[in-house]
Amino acid sequence: MSPAIQPFTVSTWSEFQKHWAGLHNFRMAGECAPFDFEVPSLDRVVAELRSDELVRITTGARGKSIKLEDFAAEFRAQPVEEAMAGPFALAHFKLSRFDVPGKFLHGFGEQVLPPWQAALNAAGFTFDRCYPIIFISGKNCATNYHMDLSHVVAWQVYGTKRFCGLQDPQRWAPYELRMDCKGLGVSHPPDLTDADTLCYDMSPGAVVWNAMLTPHWVEAGDEVAMSINFSHGGLRYQGRLCPHEQEHVDYQAAHPETAETSPVGTY
Repeated sequence: MSPAIQPFTVSTWSEFQKHWAGLHNFRMAGECAPFDFEVPSLDRVVAELRSDELVRITTGARGKSIKLEDFAAEFRAQPVEEAMAGPFALAHFKLSRFDVPGKFLHGFGEQVLPPWQAALNAAGFTFDRCYPIIFISGKNCATNYHMDLSHVVAWQVYGTKRFCGLQDPQRWAPYELRMDCKGLGVSHPPDLTDADTLCYDMSPGAVVWNAMLTPHWVEAGDEVAMSINFSHGGLRYQGRLCPHEQEHVDYQAAHPETAETSPVGTY
């Protein structure tokens, strides 16, 4: 039996180049986490997001798999303070709508995205997409067990979250399941134990790299928690995709009618 992988941190681009295409999640710090932006109060952020037509609001209920039941009407019907005191999960995938004068992300597109993308390029990386998403979880709510068709950098802004991946992702998500990553089979295995996990506790300012097409789940603590996640696709180092993305690209080419499509997003 292989020794357990301990939580680890990548602080330099040379370390990032070594680990980015692997199977395990890791903390990012130092030059690999050049994120700095003053986000207004959380109640203001929630108020602006929930009034937008493109927002996704669900119950945030913990469970074995992703739950996307619409909860928008109930959440909007309450005063913001009352709504935030109960369970919910809020996500928005088109943040440029709030990067205008008077909105809570004004200046984000200039202050955060170009430095991050330039740092990737300087370290030898190219990408087809790189855009931010906001995820806000109510107290003790969760984004349940799932896999992403993206490389994700999760930057914690408010509250705390516990970001859990697996010691041996391919044991629990073999090739067939990875190629059906949005299917009903993606559910928390009943025999998964704490010893099988690799978890990171995230407080404000923490940054975690989530490896593409590996199972994970994220649990909020006892306060409302917000992260800004950066979704990357077509990410290449010295012209090469990571093995998981390459196998999915190959699968898409071989099964164009049935393969899961890659996310399409811009800022």
